[in-house]
Amino acid sequence: MNINEDDISDYLLNTPDFFVRHAELLASIQLTHPHSGRAISLADRQMELHREKFKALELKHGNLLRVGKDNVALAGKLHQWMLGLFIYAGTDAAKDQLTSSLQSIFDVPQAAVDSSEAARDVASQMTAPTCGLAAEAFFQKANVLQALPDAAAAHSLAVIPMPSVGLLVLASSDPNRFTAAMGTEFLTRLGELAHAALVA
Repeated sequence: MNINEDDISDYLLNTPDFFVRHAELLASIQLTHPHSGRAISLADRQMELHREKFKALELKHGNLLRVGKDNVALAGKLHQWMLGLFIYAGTDAAKDQLTSSLQSIFDVPQAAVDSSEAARDVASQMTAPTCGLAAEAFFQKANVLQALPDAAAAHSLAVIPMPSVGLLVLASSDPNRFTAAMGTEFLTRLGELAHAALVA
């Protein structure tokens, strides 16, 4: 009768007291260390596996804490921005307050509201914010750069539709600040709040 590795595995899984009855085997079984290549005992290898799992959990926990702190900070900035919008909503200063506070609170190098008829046409056809490099065809065709104070310094853009108002244009000299792969849910919320403040 030939016994293969699967037979051995099945036997050990189905006989949990095997190493209780043969405890001496635990000390004598030698495995290869995954990093150094030296021989280690089964118990040492188990400890190594536990340490690796612990490190992975520690890293995951650290990432969750970082994301949580980032979200708290972002919520604070959004709250601060909304307070300013409420104060100036419906006034002649609303547009300037909106863009200047976006720049200062969210560290956006350039922000502008394009209320031209062409911008309103573009906004009416958009279903979500669009982000990417300024040289992309969408931005060129929509001519969104003309709304910015320094179009030459705009290398990446986020264009947010505000249906009856036009477009909210955010720009950065960093080509990786606004990318086509980034999520747009937060930008959508910014657009909704900005729109409400401007039409109040």
